Amino acid sequence: MSRQFTASESRILDDIIKNRRSVRQFKKDPLTEELITTILTAGLWAPYAALAVSTSYDFRQFYVIPQGSEKLVRINDTIKEFSKGLLNQFEQQMNANPFVRENGKNFYQRLMTVVQEGVSGLIDAPCLIIVAEKKGFPPAEKQSLAHVMENMWLKSVSLNLGFRLLSIFENLNESKEFCEILGAEYGKYAFNGCIIGYPQNSPNEGKRAKLEEVVYWL
Repeated sequence: MSRQFTASESRILDDIIKNRRSVRQFKKDPLTEELITTILTAGLWAPYAALAVSTSYDFRQFYVIPQGSEKLVRINDTIKEFSKGLLNQFEQQMNANPFVRENGKNFYQRLMTVVQEGVSGLIDAPCLIIVAEKKGFPPAEKQSLAHVMENMWLKSVSLNLGFRLLSIFENLNESKEFCEILGAEYGKYAFNGCIIGYPQNSPNEGKRAKLEEVVYWL
C-alpha cells in the first residue's frame, strides 16, 4: 500500500459504495472531457490478470462515444441485428431446458425488446464508454472488465454522475461489424460498456439484507 488512509477517508468510501445505483434516465447535459478522463483513469487502474497479459501494458483500451455521434446509431443497429442470433439461441435453450424455460421469461422479453428497438436510451446517451480487455490465458478478461466497470461506477458516484452498465456488450466480441466500428482487432478483445451522465432523477434507495442475516463465521 502506497499510503495510509484516515478513518474519515474510509467512511467517505463507505458512503460512495452505499450510494451506488444504476441510472436509467439521464439529462441531456454533455460531460466535460475532464470528467470523462477522471472516470477513465479510475478504470485504467482497475486490477488485471497479470499472468494472462504477460508483460504487455496495452491490454486495456477505452472507446468514448460522445452525445450526437453517428456511431451511437450504428452501434445500436449492430446490437439489434446481433441480438437476433442471441434470441434464437436462447429460444433453443428454453425449449430444451425446463429450468431456463421457467426462469428465463423476463430475460427473453428483454432480449426481444432489444431485437425490436435496440438498447433503450443508447442513441441519446450523454456519453457511451466501451472498454476492451485483451484476451489471454488463463482467460480472465471478463473478471478484469468487471473490476474496470466497478471502479468507473464508484468514481462516477463520487462525481455525482449517473452510471448505467450495458452488459449486452459482453457478447459483441463475436461481432465483426462492432469491432469494425470501434477499430478494434476482431477476436483479440472482450468488451463491456456503460453510459454515464447527469441523472434525470434521484435513484431509489437500495435495499440489502442485514449483514448478520447473511454472514456465517466458520
